[in-house]
Amino acid sequence: MEVMNGLNCSAIPIIVTISYVIGELYKAVFRSQGAKRLIPIVLALVGAVLGAYIYFTAPQIISAGTVWDAILTGIVCGESATGTNQIIKQLFVKGDGKDEK
Repeated sequence: MEVMNGLNCSAIPIIVTISYVIGELYKAVFRSQGAKRLIPIVLALVGAVLGAYIYFTAPQIISAGTVWDAILTGIVCGESATGTNQIIKQLFVKGDGKDEK
């Protein structure tokens, strides 16, 4: 993985990928629109937990000085997974371009 400012950042794609997969599983389990609206919050929490977990188990792969930095990095990565989902959704929209409900 690439090294930024002397720190290893390999945890970032790991957190984004795991968050994305959990978001897809969440959508498959909870099919109601009300539950789907909570996906960004769920993924932020998942990212925060993963960031803290990685900080305590393998701190050399996350670019965080403190646990709070790791949690914040995880939250941003979890929200990146939400954005990734929207990018994929927009790239593969078929038909008249209207959003599916």
